Amino acid sequence: MILLMPAPAAQTAEAAPLPSLNGEWDGALRIAAGMDLQLILHLAEAGSTLESPEQSSRRMPLTVTRDGPKVVIDVPSIGSRLDAMLSADGRTLAGAFTQRGVSSPATFTRRAPGAAAPVAARPQEPKPPFPYRVEEVSVPGTGGLMLGCTLTSPQGPGPHPAVLLIAGSGPQTRDETVLGHKPFLLLADRLTRAGVAVLRCDKRGVGQSQGSFPNASIDDFAADAAAAFAWLRGQPGIDPAHTGLLGHSEGGEVAPMVAATAHSSFLVLIAPPGITGAETLLAQKRVIELADGVPPATVDQSIARQRGLFALALSQDDGATVRTKALAQMAARGATGAQAQMLADGLALPSFRRFLSYDPIPALRALRQPVLVVQGLRDLQVTPADNLPPIRAALAGNAGATFAELPGLNHMLQPATTGAPSEYRGIATTIDEGALKLIVDWVGRQTKRSDG
Repeated sequence: MILLMPAPAAQTAEAAPLPSLNGEWDGALRIAAGMDLQLILHLAEAGSTLESPEQSSRRMPLTVTRDGPKVVIDVPSIGSRLDAMLSADGRTLAGAFTQRGVSSPATFTRRAPGAAAPVAARPQEPKPPFPYRVEEVSVPGTGGLMLGCTLTSPQGPGPHPAVLLIAGSGPQTRDETVLGHKPFLLLADRLTRAGVAVLRCDKRGVGQSQGSFPNASIDDFAADAAAAFAWLRGQPGIDPAHTGLLGHSEGGEVAPMVAATAHSSFLVLIAPPGITGAETLLAQKRVIELADGVPPATVDQSIARQRGLFALALSQDDGATVRTKALAQMAARGATGAQAQMLADGLALPSFRRFLSYDPIPALRALRQPVLVVQGLRDLQVTPADNLPPIRAALAGNAGATFAELPGLNHMLQPATTGAPSEYRGIATTIDEGALKLIVDWVGRQTKRSDG
């Protein structure tokens, strides 16, 4: 149910009426040092929604609760909450946005009536008409869930080689939209133009896919991907003997999990983690904050606090105990209130604790099919120095493993100056053309049939 609570009527002659919240609000969510994510609040009496145009075109229903200038907005579908204060002139909402226990500063400004939200140029984004078939399909996931997907396939009866794309962390749609870029739309286009059918899906609980995203673990995402891969291999016109997996970031962890039980003929892993989720987040936090000019002593203190919370979460099996102890740990250093409560709630989630503890090395070590590992050397999210050595060691016994270390490219395989996530939005290139060609050509070699 969507509930919008308008400002209460004035109770006394002296009290001025509070401004209405109705309208379009443009927001900036600080998701890393120096990096903001564009959000839009669509607030109305008949139903309010949140839009993240740089991640997805869908609008997520929300509830609004108001107590004077204090505004609380809950977005159940992604497990998020905004605690904000409305300015006296009714033009600004400023506060903290919390998702899965992580709180970030967020500010929203009321948009002038009739004004449009800014749109960044993305010159590589494919536009119709396309020289291949595009089908919107519903694919059975696990537990009776249906996944909303797009299948692109070359013209002609086939059978065509194929690949399933598996997105990175977060509530990703089938295009893996990040800050206005749609890398999976671009990859699907280039691969299909090269003769390879491509299936890409919204994550469970996102877009057209059923289920709950906040409660899903990496094991759930792997089960959904395995179900989608089995569906793809069974489709008319698809060659099951030349069908593989392509994963980006967390998707690079999921793909080897799927390959353990599925008949995958090859894997492409773009910026795959080679260490646990906890170590990945800590390494990421350190390099990004240092790159953005945060003093090293401040970074060290922040890392130590976060490491302590992760260790606490991983030392307990009971979520309620994690929550209680995390609140106590934060209170000891003066962190209390709604943000601390939400952070503790996130740490208590079994899905998040599973992410923190998951070690990708055993699944990588078990791979025997050809594997292409693509790593941008300016990646500050999955840092090459921390992740590549254990991945190389895990794949040392695989004669079909190929490593492509690409100088100057970031986590998204964009040409970058520093590699900091704060640069992603301002880079017009979605994926470096050289990296695209490398991936498409390698997949082409793996899917070339002996019969020509």
